Amino acid sequence: MNGYDPKMAARVWQRVQKAPDPAPDAAQLLSLIAQEWTDAATYLSLSRRTQGKSSNLLYQLYQEEQAHMACLKGIYMLLTGTHPNARSTPPEREPVDRMLRRCYGREMQSLAQYEARSADPEYGPIFARLAAQEKEHCRMLLEILGSLQERR
Repeated sequence: MNGYDPKMAARVWQRVQKAPDPAPDAAQLLSLIAQEWTDAATYLSLSRRTQGKSSNLLYQLYQEEQAHMACLKGIYMLLTGTHPNARSTPPEREPVDRMLRRCYGREMQSLAQYEARSADPEYGPIFARLAAQEKEHCRMLLEILGSLQERR
């Protein structure tokens, strides 16, 4: 074979073998969809338990998490050709501040997962956008938590 350089081929294979696969598989997508579904249900529940600006922000979070879920379902359908079968668990009824702290942790987890997938050649820009929105969700949750403290 003309032009074949075994040293260059070895370097290419070494890079390929070391490169992490940022593309999500179907099981990972189902997990992400379920997490977004759980987050949306939690924010809807919290929006009904709060008032004023906090309630409005929580309802906005609910809507955005539903949009995230729809995007992930779209990716799943493109990858598998089938509709995803994911379920969420209903949110537990806990004090609002405790639920918000738990939500913040889940948002940080989602942020890390989306950032890790932002290099995907096909869906990377979508995951990068989801990551940016999760950052904003973290900011909004901190704002809501801070306003709860002021009322005490």
